Amino acid sequence: MAAGNGPGRSGLSWGMKRRELLGLGGVVLLASCSSSSSPPPVPGELIAVSLPEGTVVLDSGTARKVATGALMAGNRLVGFDPDGRVVIRNAADGSVVAAAAVRGNLRLAAAAPDAGLLALVEGAAGGRAQTTIVVAGPTGERYRLTMPGFVEPEAFSSSGTELFVLDMLPPEHPDRYRVRVLDLVGGQLRALNLPSPDAGVKVLVPAGAEEEMRGEGRQAVFDPRRERLFTLYSHQPDHQHVRDLLNPGARDGKPDVHAFVHTLSVKDGWAVCVDLPASFGTGAVAGLTIAQSADEVWVADAAQGRIAVIHADALVVTEEFSVPPSDGPAAMAAGGGRLHLAAGRQVTVLDAGGKSVVASFPLPADARGIATSSGHLYVGQPDAVLRLDPLTGATTGRVAIPGLLGLHRVVT
Repeated sequence: MAAGNGPGRSGLSWGMKRRELLGLGGVVLLASCSSSSSPPPVPGELIAVSLPEGTVVLDSGTARKVATGALMAGNRLVGFDPDGRVVIRNAADGSVVAAAAVRGNLRLAAAAPDAGLLALVEGAAGGRAQTTIVVAGPTGERYRLTMPGFVEPEAFSSSGTELFVLDMLPPEHPDRYRVRVLDLVGGQLRALNLPSPDAGVKVLVPAGAEEEMRGEGRQAVFDPRRERLFTLYSHQPDHQHVRDLLNPGARDGKPDVHAFVHTLSVKDGWAVCVDLPASFGTGAVAGLTIAQSADEVWVADAAQGRIAVIHADALVVTEEFSVPPSDGPAAMAAGGGRLHLAAGRQVTVLDAGGKSVVASFPLPADARGIATSSGHLYVGQPDAVLRLDPLTGATTGRVAIPGLLGLHRVVT
């Protein structure tokens, strides 16, 4: 569920250019001092990574930077230019798709799937009594709303007329939050709807029954239609869902739930929580991860060596099975009928249809993200990304990326 970067990057841009020039100088010196030159690197697929300067799309073969921004929305990369304008770029080639001026000291917080709408927020990140949210499109500001409290944009509704937000509580020193809906036209903040089999009937969650959550171990993925947002939460054994608040005593005698997946319908404005089996969420938060595959949502607790599979439409856990446990930060990627779970220095290959382990191989260092394409597996490492055979783990390429914080995905 899944932070934006602010304007004023001229100094950073100059620093980057200076480093690139110095790097080129180093290449020239190497070439002049070496008796034999190595073949130039071959361009590869584009990958999106996190670096200290933000989200960067670069060539996996040459490390050539294609575009830099604050957040990705589909194949669009959104950021600020040195003049403070919001700039939307094509992630595949870095070309500018749109640029718009916005007023204020704003940071990017959320984007529609095609970056046609952007939500920006003004206010202290740690706590505040008032929030200003600006919604912008390719031509500039569309809405500017100021409201009491600490409110953080999360996702746009499918219609683009509403914004789902995290209402932080208490606003000046928050330790929890609830998901609410901001009507962009009317400027009103309200509760979510109750789930209903009839999409035309909308009943709000009653006062006092809104679910309040804490963000530890929080990760999120969309379904393929981008109608549902699945967010993984952990370490909340005393948590009560809306259904529990509406039915006091319903959980009496039942085991604690330490982790669950919060499902938000951005199309119809309701939310349902899917409890994970009791073993999930009792270990390190870093070992929990989530991925979407076809009509399923997969959750891994790498430290416990457990996988849970949720049907994305029925919203129930349909499978649970064991995998080799592994300590360390975990990430998971789906593609080609398989899922790859990277945890610490190990990758486990899972068959999506058979719900089984088909391979496992070691890594030189702790993984910093994982991504798949039609023919390759990419794994982030300290200051580098490895290209591996998806089934055997054989290294087929390596690109140095100094300062790598994480690998996100392949850009197509």
